[in-house]
Amino acid sequence: MAGITITGFNHIAYPISTRAHTLPLYRDILGLAVIPSMVDGPAVIWTQMESGTMIHPIESSEPGKLGTFHLAFGVESVPDAIASLEASGIEVTSSGERYDGQEFAFVNDPDGNRLEFASANNRKPHGRVCDEWGVTTNGDGPASRHQKSDAPIRVLSAEHAAVPVTDRKRAITFYRDVVGLEIIPSMVETDGLTWLGLPNGSMLHLVETEQGDAHTYHGGFVVEDLDGAINTIQQLDAENINIGDRLDGRRALHFDDPDGNHVELVSNNPARSGHRVADEWGYTKDI
Repeated sequence: MAGITITGFNHIAYPISTRAHTLPLYRDILGLAVIPSMVDGPAVIWTQMESGTMIHPIESSEPGKLGTFHLAFGVESVPDAIASLEASGIEVTSSGERYDGQEFAFVNDPDGNRLEFASANNRKPHGRVCDEWGVTTNGDGPASRHQKSDAPIRVLSAEHAAVPVTDRKRAITFYRDVVGLEIIPSMVETDGLTWLGLPNGSMLHLVETEQGDAHTYHGGFVVEDLDGAINTIQQLDAENINIGDRLDGRRALHFDDPDGNHVELVSNNPARSGHRVADEWGYTKDI
């Protein structure tokens, strides 16, 4: 049994070109709150949805070249997670503590996807403040929070995150047996996708592919009103818009952000379950 106690997603990090180009989508359209960053790197912007899960847009250090996506799992104990990972032969590439006392550790999964295991945020006072663009400095006032009350889309929570894998069984062995996620039935008609459940009901989707790209890595976010979100995104003339129904009764809107990152918005209706089953490797069929 895995010695890692996952609590949910702490954050999902998207690579972007510049904050002026891309942050308005996440702040002004999707309604995420801009909050102070707890790291020294000026390129990292912290935004937060209503559930507390964050999206971290990270500016490129090289013009014309985007950085990398990464996914952060929330855990009850980072030291316990590190011990469990190392006992399983997984190298911890870096670890430490942030301004707010949050502990973290980074690893790479078997396909080289960058993963983070992070404790809860705001474990100690920090005095950090930011402006509406997420530029953060040390200060002596209360933590700032910039959120558009009139944003046309209201993101509630992170439903899932997706990462590319080249070897299904190798990836599942890592995420199921080392990280401690649970295989659950997939609710889409493809064998190339494996669904794994987190304890809080969110999911990790493993996408089988020869090489990951900006459309393989993505987050799926529950919104209050999907029809309204569809209308808003269509008016923006976003690229690669696709709308579809899942087998669990939820609807999904797919589109690209201004830097070509894949974003998925999901309806807020209860998900249907019990009509599909998955085997130990995630292959799913109707019953």
